[in-house]
Amino acid sequence: MSSTRKSQSDRSAETSGKILRAAQKLFALRGFDGVTMRAIASEAGVNLASIVYYFENKEGLYLAVFRQYAEPLMEERMKMLKEADLHPSLRAYARAFIEPAFRLLLDKNLGGPDHARLLWRLPQEPEYLGRKIYDEFYAPLIREMTQRVRQFCPWDDELSISWHIHIMSSIFHATLGKYVTRLELHDKEPWMKDQDRVLQMIVNTAVLLISRPALSPDGEEEQGKR
Repeated sequence: MSSTRKSQSDRSAETSGKILRAAQKLFALRGFDGVTMRAIASEAGVNLASIVYYFENKEGLYLAVFRQYAEPLMEERMKMLKEADLHPSLRAYARAFIEPAFRLLLDKNLGGPDHARLLWRLPQEPEYLGRKIYDEFYAPLIREMTQRVRQFCPWDDELSISWHIHIMSSIFHATLGKYVTRLELHDKEPWMKDQDRVLQMIVNTAVLLISRPALSPDGEEEQGKR
């Protein structure tokens, strides 16, 4: 009996995995509105009923594609943030935010290029989907980052710092999507293959974006805050 249950569980995991991989590939190529459930079923080699059984509908499947990476990614980022707490610095916190996602999205055995493109496409997807993904996967991390970096940006209030982190995150994901695409096209520039150097450049830029003083309503840097 137990071996039967195990084989059923294995088949279930295999089927849902095939669906997730197919969905990620097609969503990354065509976007949420450009993909049908039937197209995903055909790509995965399963029937439409299987997708409904495991994920209910296309929205549930889209969120599941994000969830499979977002949850372990959040765990790794929190682990690195807590390690950075032992020797806190703005650079250490920026690296804790960026490096786990950078490694994940460049590893074809993990998120890989398809997930990088999926993140790059996210601002173009229906607003309600972006809001759900942000609320579940990114808002908690933004709050954790904001609390930690406030000590290094005393010239800014919490809202300004939160916005800086949010903008940094958006630029990072867009840049990484482009970077992954150029790698897949076998870009011949030597620096493109030096992932550690690219990571360092992204972290340096993140530090500058986070620490930049907020502007006053007339567009000038507020005086006396730095």
